[in-house]
Amino acid sequence: MKALVLYGVRDLRLEEAPIPRVSDGEVLIRVGSCGICGTDLHFYRGEWRVKLPLIPGHEFSGTVEETGPGVSWLREDVKVVAEPNITCGHCYHCRSKDRNFYCANVRAVGVDVDGAFAEYVKVPASNVYEVPSWMSYEEAALIEPIACCLRGLYNVRLEAGDTVAVVGAGPIGLLMIQLTKLWGASKVYAVDLVEKRLALARELGADMVVNASRENPVEAIFSDSDGLGVDVAIEAVGSSKAIETAIKVARRGGRVLVFGVAPENDVLQVRPFELYEKELAIYSSYRSPYTFQRAVRVAASRRLALRPIISHVLPLGKGPDAFRMLDERREEAVKVVLKP
Repeated sequence: MKALVLYGVRDLRLEEAPIPRVSDGEVLIRVGSCGICGTDLHFYRGEWRVKLPLIPGHEFSGTVEETGPGVSWLREDVKVVAEPNITCGHCYHCRSKDRNFYCANVRAVGVDVDGAFAEYVKVPASNVYEVPSWMSYEEAALIEPIACCLRGLYNVRLEAGDTVAVVGAGPIGLLMIQLTKLWGASKVYAVDLVEKRLALARELGADMVVNASRENPVEAIFSDSDGLGVDVAIEAVGSSKAIETAIKVARRGGRVLVFGVAPENDVLQVRPFELYEKELAIYSSYRSPYTFQRAVRVAASRRLALRPIISHVLPLGKGPDAFRMLDERREEAVKVVLKP
């Protein structure tokens, strides 16, 4: 099969690779689409250490090609998505009431084991979810980030009537804007540096957009909120600067969700007095434990606009070019999806 293989910093190659062989309890999926995630870019830039060589790709959809022994509940040619995170089932966290991806031995498809920037990928059958046949492979590939967003919104305890600031209007920010409105947020602000993304944020439900390259987002949001700030501030970039902005736009007694995946060595500078004075509650979010089924339902409800988030659909062979574009000229794209 054809696959994109990462060998080192910015060294991504299209190669021939063996088709994975399925074992007991596993499924082979013929990949329909796989989205490029910010996490994949961290690997590409060397900002997150992974064992190389590696076939990345964890936001994917496809059809069941083959099932291994013991898998009786999945049929071939069914359209599916898959939770990429694989837990061990026997460590402290897997056997406690906090069963989660805190698993000491967690592995992830496209991170620790070969992923879906390829024609085929194998996953545990228990991680596979059927999606409606009418849903496009490109839209279905967004179910994984939707599942992650749901986890974050559960953690930050979003409530109907909350005001929300989403710092970052990339793919995650655009999903967060729609999900918070669906959740009952009364007003949503979107902050970004790229006008094209802010225009899309407004189209997808943001009540007010702030171009941080032209105006101070803290001043703009406080001015519009009678000097209060927002109930919930969501950092959806993956940078310490964005986290600082989220902390500043939150009201006294507000909640901050640190969602974006920053480079491993990024460092946040925060004034402890500001946290104390505002009595902020800061939440984080790690992967998508037990939110995948709900994400499938949300995507299948047609209540999210997914297609507008996808700016580029490219063949797998253009993968190296796509990564270079996102690395050097990220403002040109929103969500890039590769198709084998």
